[in-house]
Amino acid sequence: MMKFREFLFRHRDFLIYTVFGFLASLINIGSFMLIKSVFHIHYIFANTLAWFISVIFGFFTNKSIVFKSQYSTGYALFTEIIAFLFFRGMSLLADSAIMVLGISILHMSSFWAKTIDQLLVGLLNYATTRFTFSKEQKEMTARLRKLRQQRLQRHHGSPTLPAATPADEETPKKKS
Repeated sequence: MMKFREFLFRHRDFLIYTVFGFLASLINIGSFMLIKSVFHIHYIFANTLAWFISVIFGFFTNKSIVFKSQYSTGYALFTEIIAFLFFRGMSLLADSAIMVLGISILHMSSFWAKTIDQLLVGLLNYATTRFTFSKEQKEMTARLRKLRQQRLQRHHGSPTLPAATPADEETPKKKS
C-alpha cells in the first residue's frame, strides 16, 4: 500500500494531467465533429476551431488544477499565457499534419483520424505544458527579465522596468 501511495505522489502531475488531458481531448474531438457536421466546413478549419476551444479549457485546468501554478503579477500570468499558446501553437501544426495524413492521404474517417491525432498530440502537449508551468521556466523568465532590464539600463541610462526577482514569478505550490 505504501508503494502505491509513493507511486501516486511521485506521478501526481502526470496522472492528473491524464484525466484533464483526456477531458480536453474529448472536448477537442466533440467540438471537431460538431463543427464539421453542423457547419459543413473543411476539416482543417473545424480542427483549428476545436483546437482553440480545447486550448482555452486546457490552459485554465492545467494552470490551476494540474500544476497548481500561481502568480503574483500580471506579467507572470502574461508570460504563462504566451508560453502556453506558443507550445500549443506548435501542437496545432502537428495536429493539422496528422489530420491531413489521416484524412487526405490515408483516407481514414474524420473520427478515427482525430482520435489518433489526440493521442499523439496529447503526449506532445504534456511535455510542453509541464515546462510552461514549471518552476524552472519561471526562474528562467525572471533571469531573462533581469538581463533585459540591465541591457536597457546600459543603453538608456535609467531603468524602464521594475527590478525582477524570482519572487516576482511565484513558483507552483505542491501539496506535501
